[in-house]
Amino acid sequence: MIKGIVGVDIGGTNTVIGLFNQDLTLLEKKSLPTLKPNFPAKTNKPVEFLDELAEEINALIVKNDYQNKVECVGIGVPGIVNPESGIVINAVNLGYQDVPFAEEMKSRLALPTFIDNDVRTYTRGEVAVGAGAGLENVICLTLGTGMAAGIMIDGKMIPGANYFAGEIGHDPVPGNDTVCNCGNIGCLETIASASGIARLAKQAIQSGKPTILNGLAGEINAKEVYEASVKGDQVAIEVFKEVATTLGFKLLSATYLVNPEVIIIGGGVAAAGHFITDPIKEIFEKYYINEKKPLIVTGELGDSAGLIGAASLARAKHF
Repeated sequence: MIKGIVGVDIGGTNTVIGLFNQDLTLLEKKSLPTLKPNFPAKTNKPVEFLDELAEEINALIVKNDYQNKVECVGIGVPGIVNPESGIVINAVNLGYQDVPFAEEMKSRLALPTFIDNDVRTYTRGEVAVGAGAGLENVICLTLGTGMAAGIMIDGKMIPGANYFAGEIGHDPVPGNDTVCNCGNIGCLETIASASGIARLAKQAIQSGKPTILNGLAGEINAKEVYEASVKGDQVAIEVFKEVATTLGFKLLSATYLVNPEVIIIGGGVAAAGHFITDPIKEIFEKYYINEKKPLIVTGELGDSAGLIGAASLARAKHF
């Protein structure tokens, strides 16, 4: 019998469901809004969303004639997740606190269900069939509205003592006085993120530097800064250099600690490509004394990484 796996990538706005065969070949995927009827209040039982998610998963299984063929389900959830107990300890952007997510979905689907933090599932995806394929020592960053990292050592994901490993976005940067969404001042993600790029570009414009970004209407976003960089705009290029250099020194420290084979830059900001990776590589060439330097690359799977990683998680735990 052909075995199937369901992977789910939950985001603060949308949730994507994918049906895979056992070889992690995607058969079909669908997207739905992430219901948050209690938000911003906290809940430990988001029943409306759990019910809809189960309904949509079952519909996808039936549509592809995979009844009795699906073996397990993997789900990536943004927040602090205990993958062993299957509990979402805290998911600020969803309004979840102490949600027994895996057990709730298992009872609805009658299938073994496994969950983890979304950045760790993203990392699993890139390691399974993306930029980290065949490697066992990996740091994988996701740079979007905020930032975080998945860390794999000797083929094992590192969740940390209380599942907080990889939250490098809240490591402070000396001299940075920007207030972070977490409430602290100077966090790395206020610079190394899509929102950080937009903020730095806005500051450059306000300082009167000549840039084509001046002609854009409304709030500047990271994509527009990237597009200006491609056109050779020096202000935009300098913004990316500042972001990548700041990030590069943090990654240098992390590399001296865990000695990865590859550092993967993922998330929306990864689309900036060499504007992000080149300054990081320069730092490693100058300051990393190990002859064997890590590969520094952008992710290969885009927004499918989390989906593939969730299915990979379920396959690894179940089979």
